[in-house]
Amino acid sequence: MSIRNGNTWVAACVLLATTAAAESLPGARHYMSYDGTAFDKKDGQVLYRESHFLAMEGGAVRERLVLYRCADGTPFARKRVENAFASPWLPEFDMVDARLGYREGFSAKGETREVYVQEVGEDRPEREILDQIPQDLVGDAGFDGFVQDHWDELVAGETMHFKFLVPSRLDYMNFKVRQVSEDRIGDRPVRVFRLALGGLLGLIVSGIDVSYDSQSRTLLRFEGLSNVRDEEGDNYVARIDFPPGERRDEASSEPFEAARSVQLASSCAAPTRG
Repeated sequence: MSIRNGNTWVAACVLLATTAAAESLPGARHYMSYDGTAFDKKDGQVLYRESHFLAMEGGAVRERLVLYRCADGTPFARKRVENAFASPWLPEFDMVDARLGYREGFSAKGETREVYVQEVGEDRPEREILDQIPQDLVGDAGFDGFVQDHWDELVAGETMHFKFLVPSRLDYMNFKVRQVSEDRIGDRPVRVFRLALGGLLGLIVSGIDVSYDSQSRTLLRFEGLSNVRDEEGDNYVARIDFPPGERRDEASSEPFEAARSVQLASSCAAPTRG
């Protein structure tokens, strides 16, 4: 496995960590959605798009569905994330890319804690049971909870260390996150955090920068190695923007359920300029 896979999965968590808290009656389920666009950092081409659908109870996200779309909007991959596992930063998740036949995720059914990956060209997933779950183990969208829980330390200049689940390696790796700057995106002040591998590897592998709105603490921009691969199997290096105006309260569960069942395309047309 290449070291790149560590950055790939920290990318995955960040791309799902864009949910603002919503106010509602306790226990009342409601639905939100928002969109993002991934651009090539070199030439500005639209690489792919994302549509996120959230099932909320009060201010908590119970289930998330993400559709990854071709530049023309056709969905080619889907991720499901469920906050059913007891660990605060480690949800269950499953991602399938229909173009590549690639699948990865984490399951915590019953007493079994299992990480799995099905690489391109393989007939079935390879699986590994995790006998022990470290208290600081983070997975996928659980990174957002980790950031929120350590926000004060991060903005005070501390570097936070944690373990991150990397399904492509059937294991977890040491990571760290720290604030590197304060900036603006449009009229929004943002805090820029940098995620990197821990230890000596962090000195030789480039990090990923994520820009959080300073007030709402929601992700507005991601820059670095994406969790999405091109049709050759290489991970995109992208700038992904999540405009605040793209967030919506849904009137019903219909968009959420449609995202669950929509057919995924086996290929995409060539990317187009944004």
